[in-house]
Amino acid sequence: MTQFQKLQQTPEWIERLRSDLRSQGYASVLDTGFSDGEADSVIGQLLPEFKYLLYVEADQRKKYFIADYAGRNTVIKLLDRLRDHKKTTRMQLQAQDRLSFARYSEEIDRLHQLEKMLLQERFG
Repeated sequence: MTQFQKLQQTPEWIERLRSDLRSQGYASVLDTGFSDGEADSVIGQLLPEFKYLLYVEADQRKKYFIADYAGRNTVIKLLDRLRDHKKTTRMQLQAQDRLSFARYSEEIDRLHQLEKMLLQERFG
């Protein structure tokens, strides 16, 4: 069991997620070791309290649980900022490294599709 898995199973960690979801409509997990299986486990623990939960992985380090429209809108803004940052990086790489330019272009497209999917989500 990883250190993060041990932390995840503590009531304090789950309570922090619960609190963030209630107050902000979303909660972030900023850990590269957090997996989809762990997200399913967390959702299982939180669903009795929240009518609807969505898990989104923006990139390896940034993952979000979304409970309502306000949280969805905030996560869309965070994804937009991440996409803008990748566009800037892509432009800097354009002249030097065509392979990285293509990789950033694919990631920008993926983030855009994720934003479109979130805009279509119906909570509750």
